[in-house]
Amino acid sequence: MLWLALVATAHAEPRTDAGLVWQAPVSCPDAGEVRARIERRLGMSIDRAVHGIEVDITSDGEGNEHGFIARIDLRAVTVANEVRVLTSARCDELTDAVAVIIARIAAENRQPAAELPGERARIAVAAPVPVAPRVWGGGIRAQGVSSIGALPRVSVGAELAVNARRHALFGELAGARWLPSRRLLQDGAPGAVDVSLSILTARFGWGPEALPLRAWVTGELGSLRGEGIALNQAQVGAATWGGMGAGFAVAWPMTPHTRLVGLVEAVLPIQRARFVLQDGAEVYRPSPATVRCGLGLEVGWR
Repeated sequence: MLWLALVATAHAEPRTDAGLVWQAPVSCPDAGEVRARIERRLGMSIDRAVHGIEVDITSDGEGNEHGFIARIDLRAVTVANEVRVLTSARCDELTDAVAVIIARIAAENRQPAAELPGERARIAVAAPVPVAPRVWGGGIRAQGVSSIGALPRVSVGAELAVNARRHALFGELAGARWLPSRRLLQDGAPGAVDVSLSILTARFGWGPEALPLRAWVTGELGSLRGEGIALNQAQVGAATWGGMGAGFAVAWPMTPHTRLVGLVEAVLPIQRARFVLQDGAEVYRPSPATVRCGLGLEVGWR
């Protein structure tokens, strides 16, 4: 066992003296690391918020799912003689849990700082405990999409996307299928062509954890398919679809693990396929640019 003590410089007023006594095996984080984790969550130095809390971590042997046991003595902070016990198979995870508890208790029980004798005491309001950003994040999203430009008229479809984030950078892979949209050969005539689109999209961009915003560049590859309707010699034709563009989204948190995502994206086709009749007359050709919007539910972690 390694005995470590982290004690701040004493002040004239005993209520502001701070002390954190840390006792743990050598395989656990040291006292300096524990102090940094507490202060990161507390948002201030522990010297004026933590008052003599004692933490004792012991090892219960290798191979046990509760291999480490932490006893947190909070009697110096709370009114009651309170001792909390936590267990974990990994000491690093147990240390994180200890830091969260100490930061929360310290914020809730911060005492007012006394002024000179005869003056009124100032009441210190506890600040909310900030949450340290995660290095990695990700999620899976299902959404409905609508578009103009790629298919005749306004078209609708569905998209399924999987994304991963490291710090503020993220990547996303999505597959979408658009319902057939009809282009009439002549107003009032039965002849028409139904055009549908299936694409695979890759997005790379910026999406910080602290803000519900995302922006990206995108590249996509897919198939544009046309089927003749009510024609003398109706045929089915397909052509490769490719495009590049950019977009942005708002990912509004609903719960810690779910977000409502709304996006807007503009794509320029690399090649514009043409659908023609046997006599060479052009039936349909995508526009030089397509604009999409979508709304969906994302489940994951940030």
